[in-house]
Amino acid sequence: MVRLGVIGMGRRAAHLTATMQRIDPAVQLAAIADPRPDAAHNRLAEVKVDAANTKVFSSVDTLLEQSDQYDALMIGSNCDSHSPIAIRCASLKLPLFMEKPVAITHQQLEELAAAFDGRDRDVVVSFPLRMTPLFNRVREIVTSGRLGVINQVQAFNYVPYGGVYFGQWYRDFDITGGLWLQKATHDFDYINQLVQSPPQSIAAVGSRRVYGGKMPTSLRCSTCDHTETCPESPRSIASRGDDGGMGFGDHDCAFSSSIRHHDAGSALIRYANGVHTAYSQNFVSRRSAASRGARVTGYRATLHFDWYNESITVIDHHAGGVEQIKLPASEDHNGGDVVLARNFIDVIRGGAASHSTIADGILSATMCVAAQLSEDKGTVEPIMSIMPAHGREESHERVDSGWTPWNNSIRDGDEGIDNKWYAPAGSSHSTVRNGNSR
Repeated sequence: MVRLGVIGMGRRAAHLTATMQRIDPAVQLAAIADPRPDAAHNRLAEVKVDAANTKVFSSVDTLLEQSDQYDALMIGSNCDSHSPIAIRCASLKLPLFMEKPVAITHQQLEELAAAFDGRDRDVVVSFPLRMTPLFNRVREIVTSGRLGVINQVQAFNYVPYGGVYFGQWYRDFDITGGLWLQKATHDFDYINQLVQSPPQSIAAVGSRRVYGGKMPTSLRCSTCDHTETCPESPRSIASRGDDGGMGFGDHDCAFSSSIRHHDAGSALIRYANGVHTAYSQNFVSRRSAASRGARVTGYRATLHFDWYNESITVIDHHAGGVEQIKLPASEDHNGGDVVLARNFIDVIRGGAASHSTIADGILSATMCVAAQLSEDKGTVEPIMSIMPAHGREESHERVDSGWTPWNNSIRDGDEGIDNKWYAPAGSSHSTVRNGNSR
């Protein structure tokens, strides 16, 4: 039996609990800490989790006082509380599942890194995109060297449900930390997996040209004089049959002066190996305009992938071939949630290390916090390493196994291109340039 304690039983935590139980019926929901127990029970009922014998507490302290009755913990609370709660859990040394983002401020990130120094094996961060079958295939192709020397990644996320960040509770910037932390934390994480080099700096911009405005802070559709004509009113949404995440019922005004989120953002990231990445996210896209993935450009080939159409395309630059790959997956984050849940179960049972570590979560969130600062100040921001060296080394050894860093060997000041365009992972290669061997 695996006894699970969950802090914050939102829809995400309820879904993951149900997923764990489908994978392993021995997983038992032992306890919940949630300030709204009735809502927590309703969410569990929606996903068919039996909570009849589950202890329900209204405070985190009460649940943690009985930590000897749990085999693992999960944090599914609001974003601003992820890090403070995790720090309180750290001394218990129990396997931990953390919802993203792991933190929303630089101070939270520093405190979290200190609390979990050396704990990379038993903390699983909710990064399902890196776990999907589609991305695993992408990563295999990229790290095989098939693309040759990679010089650029262009990533994108056109969100078809972006209204949720303007009409529902996600609109509260103080709780979420902004949309870099809400959305780009996933994308920055998988980009890091592809580039396999430390990010050094980031320059970000944001636009708020659609949502936000001059409407009253506390206005809801039910009390608004413009509900007959507003394109985001329940009446208009029902007419077109697509809420775009805004919600079909009464909701907060998306054109309120309280809105601080951008509705489109772009970031340019420079990596230590010379690769640069351009990433854009847009929250007004709808329906079949949805798209999420990246184009990875190398000297020998270009790879393009998209989670929405479940496809990978590899275009050979010199041989003239084009390979099309389709990888259908479940709706649970394109199959990533099942892999995340299985990994967490394996960590709890002691047979595996985390495949989505606290170091990964801290790095991605650090990039997001720097992106928000860059957007606010109009500056290029350095991405400073926060995770203590012990945690970084353990994560690097696991994540980078099989990666050959010379696949991206062109640096500033290099002349020409390496005389070996690529080599398979596990091979040895030495480049001599200007009298230097590296």
